[in-house]
Amino acid sequence: MRPLAIKGELKRVRLQSDNKTVNVSQRLRRFLEHAQRRLASEEAFTLVELTIVLLILGILLTIAVPSYLSFKDRAYKTAAKADVAQAMRSVISYGADNYPNAPADPNADPTDNGYTAISLPILATKYDAALSTVVGAPFVLNPAGFAPSSTDFCLTAVAGRWIAVQHGPGGDITVGTLFTPGTCTVS
Repeated sequence: MRPLAIKGELKRVRLQSDNKTVNVSQRLRRFLEHAQRRLASEEAFTLVELTIVLLILGILLTIAVPSYLSFKDRAYKTAAKADVAQAMRSVISYGADNYPNAPADPNADPTDNGYTAISLPILATKYDAALSTVVGAPFVLNPAGFAPSSTDFCLTAVAGRWIAVQHGPGGDITVGTLFTPGTCTVS
């Protein structure tokens, strides 16, 4: 192959300087003048263009809103379970410390043992200051209708529409929306 032969001279191009300063107020003034001309003219969006924009927004919302609500619901469910798990550490410690004549008896009653006389204020004072002592926000310990004993308790936590329940020290944390206090179960 032969190299291309260029006949004649190349066209000279004048380059503008790179150090041109920009006057912000002048550019802003030009922008405002352009916006005023646009608003003063009869040019506007047509009804079809506006309808298409609204249709696209509607489609995006039908996809985004259910996804967001589903995410939020799963977060509430997980939060309720995590709240019970956090409070369980204090409940188990209370049960271990509460025996007759214990040196670290949490409720200062030398005759009780296990989970007898357990309460949210005692758990918050002795074991975990982060626990809320306001009943139902989010914890309820031994709700009305439940018969606690020295070996059994009922702990619930609420987040959103979900209720997490721990029945006794050996039970699993269950999560649901319908709570039965007498049996300390949720479904």
